Amino acid sequence: LSLAVSLLCSVGTTWSSCRKELNEVAAQLMRPKTPQAGKRILMEKIPFIWNRLKFLQKVSIRNVFRYKKRIFMMVLGISGCAALVLAAFGIKDSIADVMSMQYEEIQIYDMSIMLKDGYDESQERQIESTLGAQKDVLLPIWQGSMDVTGPEETKAITVISGKNMEQFNSFVDMHTVKGEQITPPASGEAVISHKIAENLGIQIGDVVELQDEDFQTIKVKISGIMQNFVFNYIYIHPDTYEQCMEKEIEYNNLYLNVTPETDMHGLSAALMKLDDVTSVTINEVERQRFEAMMSTLDYIIVLVLGCAAALAFIVIYNLTNINITERVREIATIKVLGFYKKETATYVFRENILLTFVGALVGLALGKVFHYFIMECIQIDMISFDVRINAISYLYSVLLTMVFAVCVNKMMEGKLEKISMTESLKSVD
Repeated sequence: LSLAVSLLCSVGTTWSSCRKELNEVAAQLMRPKTPQAGKRILMEKIPFIWNRLKFLQKVSIRNVFRYKKRIFMMVLGISGCAALVLAAFGIKDSIADVMSMQYEEIQIYDMSIMLKDGYDESQERQIESTLGAQKDVLLPIWQGSMDVTGPEETKAITVISGKNMEQFNSFVDMHTVKGEQITPPASGEAVISHKIAENLGIQIGDVVELQDEDFQTIKVKISGIMQNFVFNYIYIHPDTYEQCMEKEIEYNNLYLNVTPETDMHGLSAALMKLDDVTSVTINEVERQRFEAMMSTLDYIIVLVLGCAAALAFIVIYNLTNINITERVREIATIKVLGFYKKETATYVFRENILLTFVGALVGLALGKVFHYFIMECIQIDMISFDVRINAISYLYSVLLTMVFAVCVNKMMEGKLEKISMTESLKSVD
């Protein structure tokens, strides 16, 4: 598909251009093209603005509108460049901070301790003895995997219930995507992650069914939809589990908050020595591991920025080259009139800067759409991204696009210097 589109664009453009030229008379083709005639523009009818512009600024603005096709090509090409840059920054904004938000704003407990069997008095004594003064707060948790059935389909989900749900917000901060606080679920209620709620079409007030591997079911009413980025969770009250399953709940996990001076790695090693402890997960370690994986995203950003720079270079270089070639006699004339090197460059390149700025603004709108499309394409069931573009990214996109244009203009100054005043002003036979 990519090859077909590339061939269509390149061959189609060539055919369109050659078709018009080859219909001309050969003798006419040998003569230089007549410069496009200048016309009055709409801005001239606004004296408040027009009368305050300098002469060369007026000339540049008029020249911009002399070549309609060039305006279209420049704005379209540069908007594509700006859209690529904005999409690259947008991807970073949407993905880079997800893990920090998950482990610093949502799952705010310090450690998770997985147990072999249910949490009983003997295990409690062992763990309490190991923790000693390092323990701040500890909450027994039941965690299991079940299937949740929504109006549209069925998906696997991790079900969690805490022994003391009134304390639960000290370990998991339940809030909506908009930041509104959610009350932990009461008996018969549940709070579900926003990602799986969207995928299954679940709304607040809906009654959903949870089913385990033994086909036992739990029916709960959704009381809240909380923001969550990593994995899919549904939180229920322990009374709900015991009433539906008709058995006492066995807590197989512990959420632990420790004192600030605690050596969590040392504590983790001590806990792993206990016979009843299967694994210990430190949230800070998990966050660092995920962030290290996400750091490779920087290479993708650099790659996209390189492609955007190449696109800007090709568009601006080719159009500027055509612009100079078609206006050689005009540029030679202003040199004869006494324009200095900087004035001559400004006379020609100011048009590029104006069109680049317009193209960059158009590219911001295209980039927002492009970013949304990319984020929709890379959605993963178990991970939710914070789809957004920071305000500073819009500014960076415009500035980088302008920097690309200035660099190309600097490269083209040498071509202006090579234009001979005497040769260019000779009459054409």
